[in-house]
Amino acid sequence: MSMPSKRRVPLLIGSGKSKALKRGGDKKTSLNLTSMIDMFTILLVFLLKSYSADGQLVTISDQLVLPKARVEKKVELKLEIQVNNYYIVVDGDPVVTVTPELLRSGNSIPVLVMRLRDHMEYSRLTRGTLTEDDMKINIQGDVGMPAILLQRVMASCSEAGYVGQNLAVIKIISSEGGED
Repeated sequence: MSMPSKRRVPLLIGSGKSKALKRGGDKKTSLNLTSMIDMFTILLVFLLKSYSADGQLVTISDQLVLPKARVEKKVELKLEIQVNNYYIVVDGDPVVTVTPELLRSGNSIPVLVMRLRDHMEYSRLTRGTLTEDDMKINIQGDVGMPAILLQRVMASCSEAGYVGQNLAVIKIISSEGGED
């Protein structure tokens, strides 16, 4: 017996290849990542643009019914105080319980002033300096809340150093669909 020769024997596995593969020869196809990255970037920008809020960054508490008014300015994102007939909430944290003694009279509410000063000091430490814009606050008050309570909350904000106070209201829209 003789040793097999070194010549190559064609394999029969590839004998049934399609004509398209035979025409292409040994060309390899690859995925073009640049086009795919461009497409995903465009989708990302579109989604970010469509989900961005235009001045409506304030979340209204379920326990509040805001008063209605003709609004001139849009609400900016600031520290929020929510006031209803039961609690005074600062940045989502209930700080003061509304009691009959609180509604009698007085100027500022000491517990609220201390909480607001702590928040301002924390902002000063994290940012270095405070601008006039950092000294503004948003107040959401229930439409049925006593006026003395709103007055005391506003006095507390002033005593704590918040010079700009914005009251959040619901914008009145006329029946024709336009703004009043």
